[in-house]
Amino acid sequence: MTFEDLPARASEIPLTDRRVAADVIDLILSDSDRAAGCVGVMICDAEDRGVQPIVLHDVPPDAAAGDFVRLLDLLLPLVADDDGSLLIGRGRAHGTAPTDVDRAWHELAIARCAAHDVGLLGFYLATGDGVFRLPDALSAAS
Repeated sequence: MTFEDLPARASEIPLTDRRVAADVIDLILSDSDRAAGCVGVMICDAEDRGVQPIVLHDVPPDAAAGDFVRLLDLLLPLVADDDGSLLIGRGRAHGTAPTDVDRAWHELAIARCAAHDVGLLGFYLATGDGVFRLPDALSAAS
C-alpha cells in the first residue's frame, strides 16, 4: 500500500484487521527508517483507529529495551485515559524472522500494555524484506 492507495476514509478504518495494520506499519516506517533501525508506534483511539504515528530513528538492532520501556511508560497512561490502543513496528534493514532482541521488545510491549490496560493491536517486524507480524500473547491467541 502507498499513500496514494489509501481509501478516502482511511482515518475511519480500525486497525484490528491484520492486513490493514501491516499496511499502516509499512507506511509509517520508510525504507530509510528501516535501514537505519527504528521503532514506530501508532497511537489509536477508542475505536482502534490510528490517530498519531510516532517514529524513533537510528535505533540499533541490539538496542537495550530499557529506552523502549521508558517510551511506553510515558505513552501508555495517556492512551489508557482515552481508552485507546497501540500498534507497534520495529524496523531493521533485513530479515524475515525476529531476533531475540525483537522478541524481547515484543514481550515488553505485551507486558507494558497489559499493565496499563491498553490494547496492543499488533507488533510487527518491518524490514527491507517486508512486514511480518509477531504472534499474539498466548492468552490473547487462545
